[in-house]
Amino acid sequence: MAAINKIRQHSGLLLIVIGMGMAAFIFGGLFKSGGQSKTQYIGEVNGKKIDRLVYEREVEDQLQGLRSTNQNPDGATTDRVRGGVWNDILLENTVIEQLKDAGFMVTQDEYDDIRWGDNVNPSFRNDPNFSTDGIFDPNKAKQYFNFINTRYPIYAQLQQKQLIQSTEINKYYNAIKAGLKANNLESVQLAANNDSKISFNFVYKQYSTVPDSTVQINEEEVKKYYHEHKGEKKYKQVESRDAEYVEFDVIPTANDIKFIKLDIEELIPSFKNATSDSVFIAANSESKNEYRVVYNDGMVPDSIVNEQLLTAQIGDVIGPYEVKVGADSFFKIAKVIDEYFENQARVRHILLKTNGVNDDELKLRADSIKNVIRRNKNFSEMVTVFSEDVASIKDGGVYEWFPEGRMVAEFNDAAFSERIGNIVVVKTTYGYHIMEVLGRRNSRQPVLAIVDQKIVPSPGTFNDVYSIATDFSIDNSNLESFNSAATELNMEVKKAIKIKKGSKRINDLNNTSEITRWLYKSEVGAISTPFEIENKFIVAIVTKKTAEGEPEFDDVKEQFKTLAIFEKKKDLIYAEMEGITDVQELANSLSLRVQTASNIPFSSNTIPGAGNADDEVLGSIFTLEVGDVSIPLKGKAGVYVVEITDKSIPNFDDLDPELFADDINRKYESSVNTGVFNALREDADVKDNRADFY
Repeated sequence: MAAINKIRQHSGLLLIVIGMGMAAFIFGGLFKSGGQSKTQYIGEVNGKKIDRLVYEREVEDQLQGLRSTNQNPDGATTDRVRGGVWNDILLENTVIEQLKDAGFMVTQDEYDDIRWGDNVNPSFRNDPNFSTDGIFDPNKAKQYFNFINTRYPIYAQLQQKQLIQSTEINKYYNAIKAGLKANNLESVQLAANNDSKISFNFVYKQYSTVPDSTVQINEEEVKKYYHEHKGEKKYKQVESRDAEYVEFDVIPTANDIKFIKLDIEELIPSFKNATSDSVFIAANSESKNEYRVVYNDGMVPDSIVNEQLLTAQIGDVIGPYEVKVGADSFFKIAKVIDEYFENQARVRHILLKTNGVNDDELKLRADSIKNVIRRNKNFSEMVTVFSEDVASIKDGGVYEWFPEGRMVAEFNDAAFSERIGNIVVVKTTYGYHIMEVLGRRNSRQPVLAIVDQKIVPSPGTFNDVYSIATDFSIDNSNLESFNSAATELNMEVKKAIKIKKGSKRINDLNNTSEITRWLYKSEVGAISTPFEIENKFIVAIVTKKTAEGEPEFDDVKEQFKTLAIFEKKKDLIYAEMEGITDVQELANSLSLRVQTASNIPFSSNTIPGAGNADDEVLGSIFTLEVGDVSIPLKGKAGVYVVEITDKSIPNFDDLDPELFADDINRKYESSVNTGVFNALREDADVKDNRADFY
């Protein structure tokens, strides 16, 4: 019956898959044009269409390479491989295309050199598997390559391709770096920027001092701001979809639970008589990993089952009993296959932490508390008053049965050597403990082999919920009826905002690629058929489509209203500060203070006590001379009026043109690797259509 239940759990889906496969086989030809299947492209780079079959073959080659080394790629690994293959395609059609045209290549001698020569690839040089006494050993590298070439040829070919490709790319990038050198003018300019300094007094009023509620603005002003700024790159919208959806949870029924319990009950006789418990677990258990589990008192919350497990004899099978593991529930049967005995102690204590207190003083205090307890028999009361072991206070300072060796040495020695009922003072690294030994025992702990079955809905339950979800989908034709029906069913309608193409997660739902693809193929108002996500069916409705490019006014009205208010604040504060050329008088009129900035270099973008990233303000300040008072200068977070008190500009002829050359060269070199690839990718007009398929 256990086997039948497994078939029952999966047969519905199996039949659907088989049915779909047959339909595709029989009717597939009807959807081909002129007997030819339509080629599907995964994207486009530099005008070159990337065939999906070529892409899939490369993904499968890499997955097969992992499998050949006994790795079993899961969904997350497969996604990473897909992403890596796509990046490889971008590289091949941008950087590698360029370097091939330029004649860069890796010879056999160079290939050997990066594996075990003088210029070993860092991933090998730094791997301890290729070292002897901490020094890279070429012979170990040779042994490794001989081994993978013989045992794992597919993986070896992939690794060879990656090593050669990365070496070619490094040669190409290094050639570009060699041509990027600072000239004298750049170095002198950087030196001048660092040596040019200015000091000034200033009055600064922040925009945040003006409440939004005091700024009057109408829709025409918001629209004016929108039309002036909507084309700016920072406001460009990414294509997205909005949706609302309901979740139909598929929960095991009482009948489902009954059948799973019966299935696992029927395993008890064969489990009891099994000659190899580990093999039996592998064949019949969901988890397959609970073999030789040492059972401790209280591991199963049910007190009756707990007692049965503690007292069962070798060969006995206990259960079935239900256990929750996270959000999941399991039925389990446990067979006692061995027993283990260990010394355990039970104590209670009061901890006085050292915390910088004089050691002798703390010891005297501990002895005093011990004497009070002996005299008044009030250990529990004293725990509450004095103990600094927060975790045990609620239990009266008691540490329940623990095995010998678990606690720090001094605490352990006292717990297992002092007379039961004796109260002693023990010093450990934590401080001083006033300890009473409450008991000791030689505890028997059964060793278990456990078979479990997850409590899951049956295919029948899935079908019933699917039918309800399908009826919901069919019976509702617009957002109003969708929401009304959800209310009648007491279901929450959830909103999903700005779902990007290719999204695999929507709110708290994982693996939602199928829903995302449907959203992008559907029009606003379309209602989906049910999607199965984990133990739920999802029915969704498209509520909004957002195109890539300039935003529509209604989509950004509130955002642009906030921005327009911010601009109006700038003008209001500017008007307040305009026309007053004495900074002290200006400060007094605004109930502000005059601040001072000293020796601010031209290379800085920060004004101490005021704003960051105020490059334009500092640029304007450097155009002024000593004694000048500026007009109001609008910064990122407030408006400035400044009075120049000192200014120092170096003579270009006195500057060393070599002083900052190395700094500039390092900056150029650090930007090459990503900069070249990004520039070529941007120029390649990349179209990524993977989200249409995965």
